[in-house]
Amino acid sequence: MIKGHRIETFEEIPTFLDRLSSFSENTIECTEHTLFRLSEKQRKVFTCDELKQLLLHETPLKIGVQVNGNYAVYYKHKEKLKIVKVIIGLKPTIISIVTFYILHMDQLPR
Repeated sequence: MIKGHRIETFEEIPTFLDRLSSFSENTIECTEHTLFRLSEKQRKVFTCDELKQLLLHETPLKIGVQVNGNYAVYYKHKEKLKIVKVIIGLKPTIISIVTFYILHMDQLPR
């Protein structure tokens, strides 16, 4: 793992949800990097809009602040025993979704 991607600290869920409360779909963007790993078939399942809805309407399982300042936000996945890890850059007026991963539940940081 690259040192900058390492989780340095964890943030409390209510604190993170309070941070997100001032954002809307219009202030969340996907970058060129967000979906680049996905096949065409996967891009039909995981869209930028779906990731925005996840951030705005779901309660995360855990939030880590990485050394590079990005947030690693973990959510339950539709499939049992899987989670979605969303990496975001949080600025005062915009959230950038850097990328995301589908992981097994046992990969949730402790």
